[in-house]
Amino acid sequence: MFRPVDLRCDSDPKPIFMKRISIKFLALVLLGIACLVGEDCAVAEERQFPQATPEELGLVLPVAPTRPGNQRRVLVNDNGNLVVGIVHIEVGDRYVILMPDGQLTSKKMTETTLTDRPFVAATKDEIAEELTNGRFKGFRTRTTKRYLYVYNTSDAFALATSRIMETMYPGLFNFCRRQKIAVHDPKFPLVIIMFRTQDEFEKYRSMPPGLVAYYNGLSNHVVMYEQSKLTEVAPELAFKQSISTIAHEGVHQILHNIGVQQRLSRWPLWFSEGLAEYFAPTELRRRVRWKGVGLVNDLRMHEIREYYKKQGQFTDGKLLRNTVEATQLDSLGYATSWALINYLAKHKRASFYNYLRRASEIEPMESVQPGSLFREFFGDSYEKLEVDVFNHLRSQRYVDPIANQTHYVLMILGQQREIVITSSPQQLQKLRREKSRGGRRIQIKAFPNRETAQIAGQQWLRGR
Repeated sequence: MFRPVDLRCDSDPKPIFMKRISIKFLALVLLGIACLVGEDCAVAEERQFPQATPEELGLVLPVAPTRPGNQRRVLVNDNGNLVVGIVHIEVGDRYVILMPDGQLTSKKMTETTLTDRPFVAATKDEIAEELTNGRFKGFRTRTTKRYLYVYNTSDAFALATSRIMETMYPGLFNFCRRQKIAVHDPKFPLVIIMFRTQDEFEKYRSMPPGLVAYYNGLSNHVVMYEQSKLTEVAPELAFKQSISTIAHEGVHQILHNIGVQQRLSRWPLWFSEGLAEYFAPTELRRRVRWKGVGLVNDLRMHEIREYYKKQGQFTDGKLLRNTVEATQLDSLGYATSWALINYLAKHKRASFYNYLRRASEIEPMESVQPGSLFREFFGDSYEKLEVDVFNHLRSQRYVDPIANQTHYVLMILGQQREIVITSSPQQLQKLRREKSRGGRRIQIKAFPNRETAQIAGQQWLRGR
């Protein structure tokens, strides 16, 4: 999902899928932290992110009907080397060609030659050598059965990413196979690019504000970064958001490489993003882990619960209708998409799996009306459906990701007792310096969640 920006500074194609920090959700988090420490409260601007067109992705395509590639093989010049590619689709006088490293490119038919030579996918070592001798010089690499990791992050972050991807892949693959979808192992190594800092990530590719990672449907890479600016304010939340993003983008990449979603096919936005959220719940306890298909996504559950708490009433189905028919989604749209998928997969199972199988048949660049496709499988009783979805969510076990992170109680002893509770180590140190002036004594204690911190703080105020 993509807000158009000018990315024509080089030949690297634009990303087809992007995942951003929930802007509204992040605003609520920072709002809560600021109010705890007595700072001014402000809400961040809400942003919408539309789906990219193939042209915005960097493909050069004429205005013409699309025809299937029928697995034809062609010889094509790749930086001076003649290689065999597979015709993915044919548009006017051009082929969209699947290259040996898994990337898609557009070439005029006259620049290619049909061939009977076999197509040979590049190996992990060949791709790693090409990447680390080019734009990722100095990066380390790590390979597993299906993945190639190219990174300059900490080893701990690379390991956490690998652990999520390696456990998620077989679970997702087997789930799709059980639904009678014709899946296959990836033809190419699944490449994950990891930058150490947000600045490096943004220098590599200019992105819309709030974007933390994306799956690029042309290069077939997932690109992300480790050190978020949010880390300075709420490190635990930043890490939870980071591992959730890793899993979400990993889902997009897997679905595009095992035959569930055809490359360049444009699924209804609510389904594409909601399904990635449904497949990608993660948690952080003693170790980072992928929880499994369909379990509660705590971050999305928190956001939609907060929405209804503030709303105070249902929207007469408008929230679901607008989400289903959307050509762009904001943060609430992501949460609503996840909630809808979670409900349908459990209570409308047969229709949901039929919809998934129909989505897997959507051809590259095929035009699909999301509202009409939804009505075909689930009807149009959005008002009743909204109530059913909400009641379903109420029955789900849920761990509040905001309340259940480390909270600090700053206890100030001067002429009278005073406490401040925060989950931000950065804010904690700032307050410690400020509150210790005038000879006041400071004591700090850490607690596993907001509730225990509040109880301890109140007990201390009462002199216990």
